Amino acid sequence: MKKILLILLCLLLLVGCKKVDKVIEEDKVKQEEQFTLKKKDNNKDYVYFDDVRNVLINDEEYILKNLVVNIVSSDVDNVNLEIKTFINNSSKNYVLSNNKLVNGNVVDYEYYMGEKYLSVILKYYYYVNGVMGEDNDLVYNISLENGKILSNEDLLKIYDLSEEELFTKIENNIDSEDVLYSLSNIKQNGYQLYVNSDGKLGVIFNEVNDDKGIRKELILD
Repeated sequence: MKKILLILLCLLLLVGCKKVDKVIEEDKVKQEEQFTLKKKDNNKDYVYFDDVRNVLINDEEYILKNLVVNIVSSDVDNVNLEIKTFINNSSKNYVLSNNKLVNGNVVDYEYYMGEKYLSVILKYYYYVNGVMGEDNDLVYNISLENGKILSNEDLLKIYDLSEEELFTKIENNIDSEDVLYSLSNIKQNGYQLYVNSDGKLGVIFNEVNDDKGIRKELILD
């Protein structure tokens, strides 16, 4: 009987040791995989631009640029690929006359880099024979703590804000005559969140006035 008890005790000790070893090994793997903010190219900033194409818009030079996020991260690689694809397609689809833009996407950027987040806003509109189309945005929010892309839902959770609370803040800042129609349009067509350099949450939305969408940005207090 004593021998059986000793054998069982030894087995329990062995199982326990294996579990401890497994936990230690898993912790070691996690430490090895821990994200460290670093650049792909140390000779460049965390965000830089490459010139893609020079054209004329209303007799003024316009340079279509490609924005590159210079951070080692698989999520960031996907962001860079998406931006590059959009810019290359925009360039390929330009219709020109004597190097003057007849129609195509006109692109500009804003970006904010704080202690925890990098937000990139690609702003564009479609230009047709001197007429500017409605403003559009592609927004990318990157955590500088783990290199991951943050969704609207992620940012709302981080800033302890419900979507209804967000809609209330937007509603209080709508200038159009039909506030409820604008708010309904925002709920239906969506909004985009970003983080500015001071770490404050911003929201981009389209306010509707006379059936025309007007791009608005709001920094939330």
